[in-house]
Amino acid sequence: MMNNNIFSIIEHQAFCEEDLKEIFKEKAGKFYEELENFAKNNENFLGFKNKNTLKAKNYVGIIQTKSGVLEILPKCTDLESYKEEKNSSNISQEKLIKAYDLSQINKTNQDDDFYEKDFKFNPKILLINMLKTLKNSPFKKSQISSLQSSKTPLLEVFIMMFLDEFDSVYKKGLMRSYVNSEENRAFLKGKLLFNEHIKSNLIHKERFFTSFDEFVLDIAPNRLIKSTLNFLKSKTTTNKFRIIKAMQILDEVEFSKNYEKDFSFKISRHFDYYENILSWCKIFLQNQSFAPYKGKNEAFALLFPMEKLFENYVAYMFKLANPSENVKAQSSGKYLISKNDEKCFMLKPDLYIENKMILDTKWKIPDDNEDEKKHGISQSDLYQMFAYACNFKINDIKLIYPLCKRTMELKNKIKELEFNASKHLAFLNNDGFLKTNIKVQVFFVPLPF
Repeated sequence: MMNNNIFSIIEHQAFCEEDLKEIFKEKAGKFYEELENFAKNNENFLGFKNKNTLKAKNYVGIIQTKSGVLEILPKCTDLESYKEEKNSSNISQEKLIKAYDLSQINKTNQDDDFYEKDFKFNPKILLINMLKTLKNSPFKKSQISSLQSSKTPLLEVFIMMFLDEFDSVYKKGLMRSYVNSEENRAFLKGKLLFNEHIKSNLIHKERFFTSFDEFVLDIAPNRLIKSTLNFLKSKTTTNKFRIIKAMQILDEVEFSKNYEKDFSFKISRHFDYYENILSWCKIFLQNQSFAPYKGKNEAFALLFPMEKLFENYVAYMFKLANPSENVKAQSSGKYLISKNDEKCFMLKPDLYIENKMILDTKWKIPDDNEDEKKHGISQSDLYQMFAYACNFKINDIKLIYPLCKRTMELKNKIKELEFNASKHLAFLNNDGFLKTNIKVQVFFVPLPF
């Protein structure tokens, strides 16, 4: 997918210099070389398929170099069927939440008409909507619409989010603080510093060396905001005017000379609305994002691990749809092995409802062509579920995959897998031994298009 100086791919897609030529023309070689340099320092995010081919990993987001932007999108659909000028269809929030209701889970899993037949999938909108469900992230409060997301390059969407946050802070009131200033002035203001006054004004009797407190905008949080605006000014074309206008508002504010020191500034509760925009500043100025990268001078990257993003989104939705259930994320405390009183191999299911259910998320698109009997479900994933069941003594296990264009047919083939373990396994409860089968349900959850 191509747009201006942007080359779009999906997770795990490979590309070479030749693929860039249609859009980058004579700059294709330079852009590819810059991406190669990024990959050499950051093979976790962008790797080499072979000597002349790069390949995306399981991270989504953007990598911007001097020559262009690589946009990596979720693998929920084939890139050929993704048309940026079209919008995703909207699924009502009520219908989406109902799909995560544990009391309706079996019924919902067999709902063949959750998505309409002409439903349009847009992976960019999916990414933005999943980011909005993250805890303690600057994306949560974003009001960017799906229409804006679908028609705007991903980097510009992130910049728009930051600028919208700045507008919100400005409307609520920019923070000012009293700063002590000592200066030799032509008029008396504040407290006269007698010793300094004598030294400086023995001849110039008309001047006054004074100390006074000044109520100024030039404080640490505003310096960080202005520095972020200046950083983003060179990375955008669409939002350049908004950035210049915002910098004019902060005209009396200097740029930050020490990010670490300025980020240590303590904000009073009266200005807690600054917290979100400062989170954005940390992402842009200090690379404090989900995936810190190396080589800051070579490129700018904003990348997110899709497995973690999917896990967080599913946890958010199950908690929202089941308020009476104590859904715990990343519950731990169980170990697979105990040797010489030392425990090892911690078992940490993604979601856990105590004494009731374990749910583990898998950001995978099972390949039904690999083995028709297995439906593309990984054998190692099932072994992992069996280990959870044995150690947590829970027989209700849900294996969660994304419901999207590439899994809609598969979900109708997979109803339930069951370990026939009652002959070999007994759970101990208060009444003695309880023999039971371990039921593993493969469940496809809808995504927030």
